[in-house]
Amino acid sequence: MVARLALLILIAALLSACVGPPPGEGCRSCHRPHHAEKGTCVSCHRGNGRSTRLAIAHYRLVPAELSHFTIPGSVRVEEGKRVAERFGCRRCHRLGEKGTRLAADLDRLAGDDPVRLFEAIRQPVLFMPDFRFDDRRTADVVNAIMAFAGAAPAQGTAAVPLVVHFEAVRAKEGNLFVTKCGGCHRLLTAGEGGLGAGTVAPNLSGLFSPFYPTPFKPDEPWTPERLGRWLDNPRSVRPAALMSPVPLTKEEKAKLVPFLRADLEN
Repeated sequence: MVARLALLILIAALLSACVGPPPGEGCRSCHRPHHAEKGTCVSCHRGNGRSTRLAIAHYRLVPAELSHFTIPGSVRVEEGKRVAERFGCRRCHRLGEKGTRLAADLDRLAGDDPVRLFEAIRQPVLFMPDFRFDDRRTADVVNAIMAFAGAAPAQGTAAVPLVVHFEAVRAKEGNLFVTKCGGCHRLLTAGEGGLGAGTVAPNLSGLFSPFYPTPFKPDEPWTPERLGRWLDNPRSVRPAALMSPVPLTKEEKAKLVPFLRADLEN
């Protein structure tokens, strides 16, 4: 009987060690509580709030800089939204139920890892512009994206994210954009993936969308007709333009237009 009692006590102790303290109690053994009205520490920072072992407690931890999206009315989120608008994130992405589908639908990132998103912006994939944001500005954009994603309607499992396939540049050597524009510019297209290899001039993805950050002129978005005028003589539009004229026939200009279009689903 005594042996059985000792065994039960041992099992209870082992189970207690496995279950650990209530969520967040492990965190408070090292960290001072803040925003207690939000619930436990893992409500904002994730990780494992039951453990006091650092490697376990901090597994997939969301640092403070990337958790502002969990705080209603956060000024960091609002600043991130302004940055995303200024730099034209929606010319390639869906964000806040607006934008194109040339690249990943950012409204589907609810529950994703903000740290992974932070690294994706700091080290952009092929054909994504390198915005050269500092850590704070990148964190603001991440918080804005996560806030938009958290507020987006649930999309279920029916919608399949668009996958863009990139091919070797040599396979597109006959492409008009590649031969006439691709030495200086890059472009993400709906039909042919990424085009061009240039990095010295602006990324032209989503040029004809309402979200392109630099318009033809103030309050005048890019259109096929305005692009034609620009190609004929950039300095007639902006006297300080560095770009030289690109002599194209009317037919060649028409062939460029489909590459620069981006379907909108608003």
